[in-house]
Amino acid sequence: MQTKITDLQDIELKAYAFSINMFSFVKTLEKAGKADNTTTYLLNLANSFYTNYLAAVDAKSEYERKVFLEESKNIAEECLSVLQSFETENKFLNEKVDLIIEIAELNKNIEINE
Repeated sequence: MQTKITDLQDIELKAYAFSINMFSFVKTLEKAGKADNTTTYLLNLANSFYTNYLAAVDAKSEYERKVFLEESKNIAEECLSVLQSFETENKFLNEKVDLIIEIAELNKNIEINE
């Protein structure tokens, strides 16, 4: 069974939203003086995730699509791991948990066909 383009495009919108939400979270932390190397890394992961996923949507072959989707899953797993281990104050906890839920859902919905 091949991945449907419409499914890829639906998830692409959610990946884009995740990237924007991560940017907002990092900016909030930055304004509060709480940004550090980890927050920069999280932002880079979110952007890499979206970029790879976008490349999967635009892939010309099934092989390219599979490669980009696998990379997207790897980045999503890394992002999830970093978010889960990221220590933050309680006032930022809701945003962090929302991001964890978003990236976990995205990762779960990416299907890679053999």
